[in-house]
Amino acid sequence: MYQNILIPLDLSHKSQAVELANVAIALTAGQPATVHLLYVDQSFVHRAAYPNFEQSNLALHKEEALSEMSQLLVDVPDNVVVKTHCRRGTAHDQILEVALELKNDAIVMMAKKPGISSYFIGSNAERVVRHAACSVFVVRDNESHQ
Repeated sequence: MYQNILIPLDLSHKSQAVELANVAIALTAGQPATVHLLYVDQSFVHRAAYPNFEQSNLALHKEEALSEMSQLLVDVPDNVVVKTHCRRGTAHDQILEVALELKNDAIVMMAKKPGISSYFIGSNAERVVRHAACSVFVVRDNESHQ
């Protein structure tokens, strides 16, 4: 079925990684596949963290994120190769950009229940679904109650 799957992750919700990976692995239908884990660091969107974050720490922050992701999925089937990626910017823009660069044929991502803010601004999942060049599978986060 799908052979090149992107999973955007929020590292503050690591427990979601296994659930998303299970969906991605099911989408491979046992065929050889690559699952790409993507963390988007949004610390510098609108320079929100700029005063509190030294430039010298950027590389360390990226390495920590890549290390955390590499430890999330250690028990995957032999047909699946896991790769990790880290980007900076706005989540939905980076997800769409990486999906094009990697030529992903599917994106599996989490979405929280919509609240009033998402009706005015829109969610990352909504933007990715609307603009992605590949199939997007959205898994509902049942733990969020907005």
